[in-house]
Amino acid sequence: KLLQLNEVLGEVEKELMPNRLCQYLFELSQKFNQFYDQCPVLKAEEPKRTSRLLLCDLTARTLKLGLSLLGIQVLERM
Repeated sequence: KLLQLNEVLGEVEKELMPNRLCQYLFELSQKFNQFYDQCPVLKAEEPKRTSRLLLCDLTARTLKLGLSLLGIQVLERM
């Protein structure tokens, strides 16, 4: 799902339909929630822990970028 960002942004730009970016971000957050629920990140053994942390970071950066393109501020902490 992370690899689809450029494709989605191209569609949004071409068709002037920002709702597609909203849908993409919603689906990405659902997939990440499933991953985080099923795969321990901090308790995983190396090298899985590093890979999972990198996946978490990439997902966070992707969500932050997408939301900022929509004009939505992102909280750093909850």
